[in-house]
Amino acid sequence: MLWHCGEEEPKDCAGVAGGDSICGCTDSLATNFDNTATDDDGSCEYLLNGIPIKWIKTYSISDNNGLDESWRVIQASDGGFVIAGATDYKGLLIKTDANGEKQWHKIYESSTSLYAVRQSSDGGFIATGYYECDTLPGCYPDIYLLKTDFSGNVEWEQSDGTAENNDWARDVIETQDGSFMITGTWNDDGWNSKAALRKYSSDGDLIWGKTFSNSTANEGNALMENSDGSIVFVGYSGEQHGAYKHYMVKADADGGQVWKKKTQSVGDALLYAVSESPSGGYVAAGFCNSWRSNLTVERNSSGGITWDNCFIDESSHYGYYDITPSLDGGYYLIDDICYLTKIDDAGEMIYSAKLNHVNQSVIELDNGDVVMGGFGFREGNSGGPITLLRLDPSSLE
Repeated sequence: MLWHCGEEEPKDCAGVAGGDSICGCTDSLATNFDNTATDDDGSCEYLLNGIPIKWIKTYSISDNNGLDESWRVIQASDGGFVIAGATDYKGLLIKTDANGEKQWHKIYESSTSLYAVRQSSDGGFIATGYYECDTLPGCYPDIYLLKTDFSGNVEWEQSDGTAENNDWARDVIETQDGSFMITGTWNDDGWNSKAALRKYSSDGDLIWGKTFSNSTANEGNALMENSDGSIVFVGYSGEQHGAYKHYMVKADADGGQVWKKKTQSVGDALLYAVSESPSGGYVAAGFCNSWRSNLTVERNSSGGITWDNCFIDESSHYGYYDITPSLDGGYYLIDDICYLTKIDDAGEMIYSAKLNHVNQSVIELDNGDVVMGGFGFREGNSGGPITLLRLDPSSLE
């Protein structure tokens, strides 16, 4: 090929002068994979159960995916994502870029699993879960709290619990004063337990610990802070092996009880996630119908029920594990059998779509895309490989 002086050398489809790349989709997982392509032109298309998705990533940490867990995904300040979980019975954090490509992972030997992670105001991360030794007789789980820098390096870690019973944390937040607060279960002897709310300083020192109960067995699973510094957490209150009622507690900034509510639904019921509603109340999600159905409930700022929906159909959905508000109103939810559901502000279902590989955590990004992660071991679920999935929900609507 000849070109005149002053003219630019022609470029191939990859933008390389004089190059001979053949462009197309080079990802073998894509529906339009081109095995002759030598350069990816960005055209890759993916379908999951017939649903268009932007990408799906799987992260193998141990030699056996059955020993990997993932529970929570958050978006980091750089646009990437952080996953909390475990590998080979040790706490795990994974950091990815905005396209889901892994940048680093860290294993924390002093923990057994990390159930929750948040980014802290200093740019690092705060995570929580539990630690259980397996070498000593009479060893019981303890709450584990971890503070890292942005690269996942330990700044401090803290274990906390009773001497002879089980204690663990399910969620953690940073409060407005720069401290950290967790909710979980305290002093569980297999039959009796308290829902825990505990506050720690920015250095990990315990400031105060509170317990809440309405029955013999009580548990906190998720919490949030209001603009006035008060706290709301959700879980269950009932008997240790049944008769669960969904449970929501509001406390002031010092952990003092403002109100607590437990309510019977269809069969046993429990709440795993909570979010503020546009009206100033609280929308929570979990299971009803004794683990067989999905539950959503809204309470007003005084704790009264605004609406309560137990979605019973022919399938067993086993409960919603996470809820997040949508930018255009309503909420996204993810359930045990990997359905992504959207409801409106009144709790009415807009759509529900069956995915795979993710069932624990859902977030919405600033551009409206939805990212889902986690595949946990709750209620007998066998778990699975650590996975992150991103889609444009307009394809579902």
